Amino acid sequence: MLKKQMIHPLAAGIFAAIVTIGYALAYEKATVIEGEQLQSLREAIPMLHLFIAPIVGCILASAGFYLAQKVNSKWGIFLFYFLFAGLSILTSFGIFSVYNLHEEIQFTIYGYAMPMHYFPFLSWVAFKPLFDSIKK
Repeated sequence: MLKKQMIHPLAAGIFAAIVTIGYALAYEKATVIEGEQLQSLREAIPMLHLFIAPIVGCILASAGFYLAQKVNSKWGIFLFYFLFAGLSILTSFGIFSVYNLHEEIQFTIYGYAMPMHYFPFLSWVAFKPLFDSIKK
């Protein structure tokens, strides 16, 4: 049986991955991204990355949380949340470095990919109380 320290990031990561893929598909449909535009988008941001990145992000976040908690129990948790939120914001600006997109979706990509950077943080925080209530 897996410990709650591994189940929490996996559950949050899988949830974030499902939300990310759902958001991607809904955004593509709502903005009518299809054909060459969709192919260009898939080359820039493959669907597999949309699934794997939130899971890896949540696993790394859990490692950071437990490390921060061990280093300083009083300020460590606050520092972790502050850094995790800040890192989510900073990585969302990485979308400005995506080039070689179909010209019609060049500016649409920002609304597509920027919100996805917040899904791991939001799901990790949402799932945390559930796993804190489970006794060791």
